Amino acid sequence: MNFSWLLPEGKGIPVLMYHKVWPGCNDDLTITPEKLREQWSYLKQEGYHPLSLTDYLEIAHGMKAAPARAMLITFDDGYQNNQVYVYPLLRELGWQATFFIIGNTLDETHKNESGPEQKMTWGELRMLDPAVVQLGMHGYAHENMGSAGPDKMEAELGAMVNAFKSSGLPFHMVFAYPYGARPGSKVMLATLKRQMAEMGITAAFRIGNRVSNVPAEDIFEVKRIDIKGTDTMNAFKIKLKKGKLKPF
Repeated sequence: MNFSWLLPEGKGIPVLMYHKVWPGCNDDLTITPEKLREQWSYLKQEGYHPLSLTDYLEIAHGMKAAPARAMLITFDDGYQNNQVYVYPLLRELGWQATFFIIGNTLDETHKNESGPEQKMTWGELRMLDPAVVQLGMHGYAHENMGSAGPDKMEAELGAMVNAFKSSGLPFHMVFAYPYGARPGSKVMLATLKRQMAEMGITAAFRIGNRVSNVPAEDIFEVKRIDIKGTDTMNAFKIKLKKGKLKPF
């Protein structure tokens, strides 16, 4: 029995989190181009409009009010299929999205994969119109911050920031936690947030599967909604309004 109706509708801005787009594949991290178009056609029909990362951050920081039916679209990891399938669709719709990129793909120390796992190169990222796609940071080597000590957290954050600053690409000083992972210890989490603030990182995105509150209660705990390729359209509609499918 589906108890999703028990969930309260979220108040704020839904921040959608995607990963890969690949023909013939719908799994936890991958959605087909056809299903992505179906979801976005629904969003457009319902009057939703995606924010730029700049606009979202100003709203989250309380600098301006959120417009009606606003959302933020994000893609993690910088897969080349985002350039092939997502970028043209964004341009067609006149929309914007945020791509969170892994730092070591910029300095060519990352061993690139093939097929759906292949990442965008520096040159391919350079070709993206920053008015359509804004870039954020997703770790240096996609490190799990939930298991790192304070020195390792600081070193990994520093390597990530340096890779982006050295790249010459336009990017925002915002961070999406790889795997959505953060330290379980309150002391360590506070240390990580202090380190981010000291490095000039202005926001951090987790998962959370809730509509994000604006202004943000904690700008280093911005919640995103995990959109899976296995989601039905009904599930997608529920997640859009409520953030998750299960009330318990």
